[in-house]
Amino acid sequence: MRLSSKLTMLLVICLMTTILTMSITFYIQSKEFYQDHLTKQLEHRLVTHADSIENHFVIDTILHVLKMEKDDTVNFLLFDEKLTPLVMAQPIDPELIEAYHLWIKQKINTESLHVDIKQPITDYVTTREHHIQHIWSMQPVYVNERVKGYLFIDQNMREFEATKNNILQLVFIMSIIIFVIGLLFILYLSRVLTKPLQNMGKATTQIAKGNFEYEIKTTAKDEVGRLAQDIQQMSDQLKRYNDTRKEFLSHISHDLRTPLTYVKAYAALLKDREESDSMCKKQASMIYKQAKNMEVLVNDLFELAKYEEGNIQLHKDVVNLYSWLHDLKLDFDLKLQQENIEFELEIENKLSTGYFDKEKMKQVIKNLIENSIRYTQNGKIIVRIQKNNQKKRLSIAIQDNGLGIPESELPFIWERFYRVDKSRTSKNGGSGLGLAIVKHIIELHGGTINVDSKLGEGTTFLIMLPQQTVEKKDGLGEYEID
Repeated sequence: MRLSSKLTMLLVICLMTTILTMSITFYIQSKEFYQDHLTKQLEHRLVTHADSIENHFVIDTILHVLKMEKDDTVNFLLFDEKLTPLVMAQPIDPELIEAYHLWIKQKINTESLHVDIKQPITDYVTTREHHIQHIWSMQPVYVNERVKGYLFIDQNMREFEATKNNILQLVFIMSIIIFVIGLLFILYLSRVLTKPLQNMGKATTQIAKGNFEYEIKTTAKDEVGRLAQDIQQMSDQLKRYNDTRKEFLSHISHDLRTPLTYVKAYAALLKDREESDSMCKKQASMIYKQAKNMEVLVNDLFELAKYEEGNIQLHKDVVNLYSWLHDLKLDFDLKLQQENIEFELEIENKLSTGYFDKEKMKQVIKNLIENSIRYTQNGKIIVRIQKNNQKKRLSIAIQDNGLGIPESELPFIWERFYRVDKSRTSKNGGSGLGLAIVKHIIELHGGTINVDSKLGEGTTFLIMLPQQTVEKKDGLGEYEID
């Protein structure tokens, strides 16, 4: 999982936790506040009515109080001292009156009542019908410090339930709005924080591939910005080192060619002189052979330097694949016979053509076949050619059943001077530059080369080259090479 995804997920979880906590807290606090406010308001009314009746214990006062509490959401009753209902604001179900009677009786037996205490006894009761909560509250009425009756209020909290649901909906809507705004901010923040890191990741990948021209663009002045500057500085230093190395290879290759030419020429003259003794000829032959090997190495170095500098031009042409490879095989016939290696060419159509620089690609195929011969004994080498007309692609596979390459070594075989078998030298293992040159040639054609190998089973190099339709030189049609 990417860092941006982890950061976004973490911040979203924190945001959701915060919103959920705040929403639940707000809902509970709002509900309790409203319920407490409603209860206090009801108790204040009850105490006020009790005071009015106590001061004027006459029928007119009682009727006036009943009139004030006549409401669909309220059941208001006055019980006498024996808990017999005297008057009520509106008709009430007898079963409900009995429930009020039992509740008041229980409170009288369990609560301490005193004439000086003006605090109603209140409970929250949930009725079976609709499961709506009610507030039941009772206040004794004292006349001459004797209980003359009990005022009772049953407040239906249906409006409170509706308000509570409205609060819940409001909290839900606010939570969604806050979450959306917070999520957008988190995505923006995550992008701002991780985009420089992603750019640096791309930069290090390009640097690892040898592209030192990649530039990290950042305006940050924090630790991330300083890290980007350090990576850019490292890339610049590597670029200078790489340029210096290329220049060195180019110069050293050029400077070594001239003296090697002299050494080789004079050694050839010395070994071909008839008056020279056998020992002199033998030593001259050894000098000539080593000079020739060194010349190959220097030529490879010089060619690799030109590829890395981009100073190689391709001369593409239409090539008959079968004839081209058949002629190329003739260069290896003697070596194949000496090593007892069977060679097989697989091609769908002997008239098939390709479009590439045949000399450069000859160097590629020759190098790969030489490698196969070098590491295959009494085996078989197969060159397989296939074309995909729809994707305009030509594939060339060179397969052997030789020693194979360890999997851990595969990523490094394209590096210059790298040898899988460290015991081999340029005498029996090549210059170590062949595959590096091969890769440059293939990439110059816009293609790719991959390798698949297993120890003891063999190695397969697969070349993929893009193709295109080319007009015939006489202008009479086109070569269908794609």
